[in-house]
Amino acid sequence: MEKNHAPSGDGRIKVAHVIRVFSYGGAEVLLREFFAQQEFKDKVISDVYVLDHIKLGLKDEVAPNIRNFYYYRITTIAFLFQYIKFLSDITKGKYDVVHMHLPVAGWMGIVAKLFHPKTKYIYSEHNLVNFYPKYNFYLSGWTYGFFDCLIYVSHEVGEVVKKYQKGWFFKTKKAVTILNGIDINKFLCTHRAQINPSESLTVGLVARFRPQKRVDRWVEVAAEIHKKNPAIKFLMVGDGPDDEMLRTKIAEHNLTGIIQLPGKLNDTVSVYKQIDIFLLTSDFEGLPLALLEAMSCGCIPVVSNVGGIKQLDFGGVGYKFDGFNPAEIADKVVTYAQHPETYFDQSVKARDFVFKNYSITKQVNEIIDLYQEMIAEK
Repeated sequence: MEKNHAPSGDGRIKVAHVIRVFSYGGAEVLLREFFAQQEFKDKVISDVYVLDHIKLGLKDEVAPNIRNFYYYRITTIAFLFQYIKFLSDITKGKYDVVHMHLPVAGWMGIVAKLFHPKTKYIYSEHNLVNFYPKYNFYLSGWTYGFFDCLIYVSHEVGEVVKKYQKGWFFKTKKAVTILNGIDINKFLCTHRAQINPSESLTVGLVARFRPQKRVDRWVEVAAEIHKKNPAIKFLMVGDGPDDEMLRTKIAEHNLTGIIQLPGKLNDTVSVYKQIDIFLLTSDFEGLPLALLEAMSCGCIPVVSNVGGIKQLDFGGVGYKFDGFNPAEIADKVVTYAQHPETYFDQSVKARDFVFKNYSITKQVNEIIDLYQEMIAEK
């Protein structure tokens, strides 16, 4: 545990944020951006509780903007002791709100409500529940009814939950949709007018390499693009459980050294400056934060039309694909090198789309309003 000893009697809402890991997944990065917003700091005192002591990559980055940072060895043989300590710390905190993010934090954190029922417990669902492993699916389904409020990060996430509601299973006392947002002032690139798409174009990805991201398919598309236009470059930034599989797949397609793999990078804005086409081949998504960040930086989306992405009306920008056809997807990407004017036009529109619809300021205000509304309820 680390403490910053900020004052607690200044009228701000006292919130505990609970999450399993605190590395570079979408939910964790979004929290980092939240904590940095002045509006959020003015209205909310934040403590962070992380259940896994190993993946703490964002800890130092958020430290200046929060009060306390706690982490536990839930994944060790000391599980029971550490879990009891976690529950004790949460209940001793006397929070106005406990805000849990993603399923493990949800069904492990809600137990604390038994010891402090007056605290409001809010859970944010970031993914489509039908794609969760069975243990997460069922444990989430049976614990939903204990949350005081559910937040869906996209309309699709909420719609999928409703499909599985039956009796107590995935029951919701209160549910709201608050769309993910990003800091459009931070995610801004001004250099694109100087590039020459016909000579230099980079297809990229920023992600945790989890099975749902289907990085194997990403490589298949890259192989087709490389056949059609060897001048196009490739950049995959991140790491994760599918890292080794990814490298094997790259070797199988003779793309070693052609697809650049710098690993996990903290400065994602500098990465988006290197990417022109953001390629996403996921099996499922909630509302992918990295996609919105990339578009805010002027990257053109070429993405699988799944989950929350279905709700995004790009207005003719980029390309959404329903079926997976690597050659067809490659043709769409190569077109931007053949028609620079199309690239420049759609790059500007990609930024405009995020600016108009997905500013983090809007999301922060909606979250604060929800906290205040929940606290006011008797």
